[in-house]
Amino acid sequence: MEAGDTSETDMRTGIVPEADGTEVGETGVISDISLPDCLDRVDGPLPYDSKHLRRIAGGLMDEAAAVARPMAAWKLTLIEKNPGRKNQVKIGPVTLDNPILTDNLGGLGRVFPFLATEGPELAAWAESLPARERTAAFTIRYLALKEAERRLEEKLTAMFGVLRLGAMSPGVLPAWPLAGQRDLFALLDPIPRTLGVSLRGDSCWMAPDVSSSGLYFETEIGFHNCKLCPLERCPLRRFERQKPGRGGVV
Repeated sequence: MEAGDTSETDMRTGIVPEADGTEVGETGVISDISLPDCLDRVDGPLPYDSKHLRRIAGGLMDEAAAVARPMAAWKLTLIEKNPGRKNQVKIGPVTLDNPILTDNLGGLGRVFPFLATEGPELAAWAESLPARERTAAFTIRYLALKEAERRLEEKLTAMFGVLRLGAMSPGVLPAWPLAGQRDLFALLDPIPRTLGVSLRGDSCWMAPDVSSSGLYFETEIGFHNCKLCPLERCPLRRFERQKPGRGGVV
């Protein structure tokens, strides 16, 4: 898509590029995302390793697919460094004091704030199930989110010529606590409303629960929060944890 053009999805949601046709502030929404047909399509570990729960989840797949409407969106934004503050970076109207983020964005001129979600429809369906099925259905909700993220990453790499994406999200590392969701949602506005995602008061947890947000950026090393996250047995881990101060992993 050329800068200034609008896709069919953009026209339906009302989210369009800047009026002057520049790439800065260009946004896009991916809404034609289908739930994969089996749990084995997840790239990485599932939230639950229980064979029993997987069997229950497998039996719920058709019902879930009928209601699932996962979505994902991005907003291309300029990066500005503050030469007077070593760890300060400005992304659009938002200024962040974050040494890891500043280091990762060094030398880059653009970043892609993003939001992906299972969608309110799938969340409402899952929450209406009996307890055992509800627990099993979390795996399906996670599958929907991973598919939304996959489509988003695929779109960004193809549309903007990005060879490799890194990612950072609020709430994973102390340098960018969960309260950073407020700045991120302000930066993404009006995308959260379009996707039906909101923050739960002061906690800054997202609703629907199985949603993700953060910043995608161009990288040569594939940085992801998981490399520095201290949680040893997180079921959602996508990368091995890097040893502090070393290039190896644990």
